[in-house]
Amino acid sequence: MQPLLAASALGLAAAWPVGVLGLGLGRLVERLTDDPRPRAAAWSLAYALPAGALAATVALTFLPANFAPTIFGPGAAPANAAQRVSVQLAQAGAEAPLAPRAWTPPPALAASLAWGLVGLSLAGVAARGWRWNRGRRRLAAIRAAARPCQDAALIEAVRQRAVRLGVRAPSVRISDRVGEPLLAGALRPAILLPEALARAASVQRLALVCGHELAHLRRRDNWRIPAEEALAGLFWLAPPTAAVRGRMLATREAVCDLTALDGAAPEARHDYARALVEALKLAAQPSPVQVYQSAFTGLDRSLASMRLAAILQPRASASAGRIGLSLVLGGALTAATGAGSLALADQARRLAPPISPAVEAAAQVAEAAQAVAAPDAVPDAAPLDAAVQDVAPAAPAKALDSVAPIAEPAPAVEAAPVAAADPRPRPNPHPTPTPHPNPQPNPHPDPHPNPHPNPRPNPRPNPRPNPHPAPSPGGGAVDVSADMQRSIPNRGQTIFLGDVTVKGVLDPVKVNLRVNGLPAAPGFQPSLLNRGSIQRLEFTDRGVTAEGKIIVNVVIADAQDARP
Repeated sequence: MQPLLAASALGLAAAWPVGVLGLGLGRLVERLTDDPRPRAAAWSLAYALPAGALAATVALTFLPANFAPTIFGPGAAPANAAQRVSVQLAQAGAEAPLAPRAWTPPPALAASLAWGLVGLSLAGVAARGWRWNRGRRRLAAIRAAARPCQDAALIEAVRQRAVRLGVRAPSVRISDRVGEPLLAGALRPAILLPEALARAASVQRLALVCGHELAHLRRRDNWRIPAEEALAGLFWLAPPTAAVRGRMLATREAVCDLTALDGAAPEARHDYARALVEALKLAAQPSPVQVYQSAFTGLDRSLASMRLAAILQPRASASAGRIGLSLVLGGALTAATGAGSLALADQARRLAPPISPAVEAAAQVAEAAQAVAAPDAVPDAAPLDAAVQDVAPAAPAKALDSVAPIAEPAPAVEAAPVAAADPRPRPNPHPTPTPHPNPQPNPHPDPHPNPHPNPRPNPRPNPRPNPHPAPSPGGGAVDVSADMQRSIPNRGQTIFLGDVTVKGVLDPVKVNLRVNGLPAAPGFQPSLLNRGSIQRLEFTDRGVTAEGKIIVNVVIADAQDARP
């Protein structure tokens, strides 16, 4: 699975819990105050948080390992270079069974679910965008066919209100093809009034209605509509976000009512309420255009009673304490969303860890070298050379130089299988003791002396003991320091790349130890190698091996560097 796909799917799935938390935040703020302004701010924050969680999850997934605060685990990049990892090796046989693992979906199933979720979300964006664009075109045609308002008193009232609100006065047009007053357009906005309302209402009522649309213009709601429509299409699979948007639009209309009625007398408030009722009646009739614009009645007309109550009985502004508590609640929800995004980014790194091109190229070359150097494979340099040529353009020269020596398989020598398995010169783990001062010559020397030391133990003590400890019989754990860690779940492998060092001893009885894919020589331990010699370290779970042992394969770049 690609890292972008995993991060996007997890961010889209997070819209459900984030939307539920947003609903809770809005309800709490509504209980704290009747002022529509903090309510509108809370609902706007709740509607924006799912998009923020999605963006943060994707961004944190692709941050460099040095800056991404992730929990290190199998398949995840370490938080910094040379991150220390404790690799626990199981004890022998049935005496120590493997620890239970947390269930993870198969890679094919996880990728299918992720593609399905992302595909449906993108389809929702496309459908919503097509619908909005069709309505915008129809509204543009209606606006072009509408006639300009000829009432000079209404035009002057709109101009004075626009000056008071600090906006440029838009044109006022009359049309019989719209069912409610609305603000149309972003670059050149215009107020469209239904012809029936323009004939029935007085100039004072129409001025208040136009003041409501001017409040939308001041808030720049006509610029927010495309982004809000895109988010509605992106999260259409999460109903909580749709509920949050409905409450957000209702409180937005209440804020515009408050702006339009600022300083108005009770008689003017009653006229404004009558104009809202008349607009609701007109909006209930079929209209040839259905477009989400800054309209007078709003989308959620079931909340009209709340607006009428606020218009006729204005409430006092929220106190500083209640506003502060609302800010604290909003900050807590934002912090919780950020923490959730960190966890989702860490999970995305586990499912599909992003790897730099250089490390990825080195990994591909090393995998090709391992396939060629396998015991059941026929040594052939052609496939490996082709793999190196395919990867070479994507990796720097330094990375390829450090991995290229792996491409040469170890030469097989029939007379010395141990040397074939590990061609590097090694110190004798059982050195021969110092000879007697007066040795007796052998009258019958062996014409074919054995170049290898006697595997039987030497009864005499060694005056110069080996500075490297022998493998412990109890197995145990080793500490691995690496720049990058990968996980291949279907193969049961954990791979360490980059600057790899090992501390600890592996028991050859319980661990199948290999070097460049071939059996290691007796007494060989990865911890005996010099720093920088190991270019790749592979741990294969014993549950997927035929012999029931953990396979540890040590890939070494240069035999000269491998000398302990």
